[in-house]
Amino acid sequence: MDAAIRRSDIRCISIRPCWVQHEGNYERNLGPQVRHAAVLSANFWSYIDVYDLADAIVLAVESDLPGHDVFYIASPDNAGGRPFEEIVREYYGDAVEIKKPLPREDTSGISCEKAYRVLGYSPKRSWRDYLDDEGRLKPGVKGLFVQ
Repeated sequence: MDAAIRRSDIRCISIRPCWVQHEGNYERNLGPQVRHAAVLSANFWSYIDVYDLADAIVLAVESDLPGHDVFYIASPDNAGGRPFEEIVREYYGDAVEIKKPLPREDTSGISCEKAYRVLGYSPKRSWRDYLDDEGRLKPGVKGLFVQ
C-alpha cells in the first residue's frame, strides 16, 4: 500500500480490528473470559463491538488524512473488567511489557489511542451492555444497539 501511495495521489486508511463481537456471539466468545480470566486469549482479553467497529470505519472513510495510516480498533475495557496489570502478571509473569500509565484499570490489551486522537474514534459499547457478571446474555439484548 505504501508504494502505491508514493506513486499516486491515493489515500488509504488500514483498520486493524480486534476480536469482533455482536449480540449473537458475545456469550459464546466472551462469556468464558468474563467468568474466568484463566481463559487466555492471544489479544489479552481484548475485543471490539461490531457496531463500534462500523463507527470507526465511517470515521476512516470520511477522513481526509493524507497518505497511508493504520489504526487498531478495540474496546477500551477488557473482557471481564479485571485489573489489566494484575491479570497479565498472574498469567504471563514478566514476559509481557506493560506500557504505563494505563488509561484505566480494566484497560484493553490493545491500545486505540491513535484512533481516538487522530480520527476522533470513541467506542460506545461494552461487553457489559450484553452480558451479566457471570458472562450470560442479558434478557432483551438482541437488537439492542442496531440502529
